[in-house]
Amino acid sequence: MNIAYKNITRKVSAVMLVSLLFFGATAMAGDKAPKNKKKGKVSIFEDGWQELKAVEGEHQTGNFTAISVKGEPVQSDNKKWTSGWGNWSVNGKDGNSKRGVIMVPNRSVNDDWLVSEEIELADCKKADLVIEAYSKYGTDSANELKVLISDNYNGDVEAAQWDELWMESIHKQNQAVERKISLKKYMGKSVVIAFRSIHSGKSVKNMTRTTFLSNVKVTAIRK
Repeated sequence: MNIAYKNITRKVSAVMLVSLLFFGATAMAGDKAPKNKKKGKVSIFEDGWQELKAVEGEHQTGNFTAISVKGEPVQSDNKKWTSGWGNWSVNGKDGNSKRGVIMVPNRSVNDDWLVSEEIELADCKKADLVIEAYSKYGTDSANELKVLISDNYNGDVEAAQWDELWMESIHKQNQAVERKISLKKYMGKSVVIAFRSIHSGKSVKNMTRTTFLSNVKVTAIRK
């Protein structure tokens, strides 16, 4: 009986030792595991107009501000803005109708800006501006859309310094197309993005280009 008891004791002790070693190793591995660290791309800025709708007296442009430097924006009885940026239905990238922001020049000279809230790129190692948009009508000579960026904007579009971001044409489309622009040059800075719609020239009848913004966001990989 004593020999049998000793054998059982040895087996129990061995099992306990293995269990302790296993749980100890698991705990150490857990200590080394990253805690709440997000990997991959994240969205650090979104347009904010997806859940909005046209409202009387309001441009409803979400996380952007509509600014008119030249020309007088007018809102129709159906709440649609002309000669200025305003919330309206657009065709998304999938062809379905959704909320967006449009610019309708209404055959008039204008200089209208759509300026984003501040976008913080200080803790990013890579970032892209993603635009889903399209435009129709008008001649290139009388209608122009610029995508701009500034790191010293303080509320005055004419006083700030702006860099133009090249974007492949979105013209002559019936629904939104995606364009991606690298913001690598601006890592470590706080910036604002602007869409500048200019209609000018001698032929007012050609100032008809309408721009449809479906989705605008900035995606980034954080440090």
